[in-house]
Amino acid sequence: MRNAYDSSARANYFKELTTDLWGQRDLIILLVKRDLSVRYKRSVLGLLWTMLNPLLTSLVLWAIFVYVFRSKLADGSQFAPYVLAGILLFTFFSQAFMQATESIASGVGILQKVYVRPHVFAFSSAISNAVNFILGLFALIAVTLLVGEGISLFAPLTVIVIICLLALTIGLSLLTAILFIRFDDSKNIIAIVLQLLFYLTPVFYPKDILNGPVQVIVSINPLTSYLDVFRVVFSSTGTATLFDWLYMFTSSILILVIGLFVFKRSWAKSVVMM
Repeated sequence: MRNAYDSSARANYFKELTTDLWGQRDLIILLVKRDLSVRYKRSVLGLLWTMLNPLLTSLVLWAIFVYVFRSKLADGSQFAPYVLAGILLFTFFSQAFMQATESIASGVGILQKVYVRPHVFAFSSAISNAVNFILGLFALIAVTLLVGEGISLFAPLTVIVIICLLALTIGLSLLTAILFIRFDDSKNIIAIVLQLLFYLTPVFYPKDILNGPVQVIVSINPLTSYLDVFRVVFSSTGTATLFDWLYMFTSSILILVIGLFVFKRSWAKSVVMM
């Protein structure tokens, strides 16, 4: 009997999955196009909302923390691009994660009749949100230049952050899709967890204003490292250490691998329970 943790079995699984996903790349592209068209089908402004929504949210937060609480960054850099970068990244993560999870859970009926890797839905949802994130970067560029900050020469490294976020969201969505299928209450619980995670991520506040214990908790949150790296490589707002880079890489790979294997072991049982 082959051991469940046989490395050759794991290698074969990854090879088969990669081959299948590549073979279904046209379907993934079609689903990405469908997601984007459905999202803005009845919107007068269409894709402009991708830039206006985070801009308006950032404007409110900027006004509150700069004019009400008199908050400012210790290094003297502008607060507006700092907040907008946080809003863009967290919106990308939360929307990609929830939509990828729900797309798998809601597609169980179809997946029982047609052979399509469930992973296709997770990948397409994550990629469509990555497209939104990239469009939102134009708003961040405009705000950054408008307030007199410069765009970093390392801005192209934002692609690395996007890839890591894709891996993280896909891995998490595969894990939580099983919960969505088995337990109806899990969606509400996950929504609460995401809201808590928003406040534990330095989206609209600098970490240096926190006391010691809270700062440690915020630093343990993987999204903090993603955001630190993103801010530094894009416009040099904030700081990112070697730990942030390593934490971003390792967490994305680890969550993706765990998600793939848990999903593989649990998917068939979850479908039978439907």
